[in-house]
Amino acid sequence: MTWRWGKAGQRLDEREISRRSREAAQRRGKAKLAREADDAVAYKLWRAGELRPDRITMALNAAKLYGPEVDVACGAAEPDVDLWEAGKLYPTWEQVLLLAKLTGVTPRLLCTRGPDLRVSDTSLRFHGFRDDPEPLVTFYPPEVVAATVTVAPETVAPPT
Repeated sequence: MTWRWGKAGQRLDEREISRRSREAAQRRGKAKLAREADDAVAYKLWRAGELRPDRITMALNAAKLYGPEVDVACGAAEPDVDLWEAGKLYPTWEQVLLLAKLTGVTPRLLCTRGPDLRVSDTSLRFHGFRDDPEPLVTFYPPEVVAATVTVAPETVAPPT
C-alpha cells in the first residue's frame, strides 16, 4: 500500500489518494485549456500587428536578459531582438513563444499596452539609441508586420 500524508500528519487511504489525484489532473487540464485559449487570443493579436516592442523590452529587462544569448534562445540571429525592440523587425509566432517562455511571461502580455518608458529606462541605452524624452517604440509599422504574418496560418495550430 502506498502511503501519502494529508493534513497534520494524517495518512491518506487509497480512495482519498485517488480522489486527490483526479482533482489535481482536472486542475491541470483546466489550466492547460485556459493557456491554450489565451495563446489563441494572443495569436490573433500577433497576426493583427498588436505585438508591442515596448513590452518585449520590459519583459527582457524584468528578467535581466541582455546580449546575443537572447537572440539564440529566441531562435533569431543577432541583432534581431534589438530590431524587435526598435520596431524594425516583427518576430515570428514561434519566436514570440520562445521569448515568452524565456522571460516568464505569456505571449498575450507581450501584446498588451503597458506604461510608456524612455530609452534610458531600458537596456536599449546600451545599443546606441539616444536618450530622447520620447517614449519607447510602442507599435510596428504595418509593412513590417505584413512581411512576417502574411506567411503565417490564419489560426494557431493546436499544441502536440
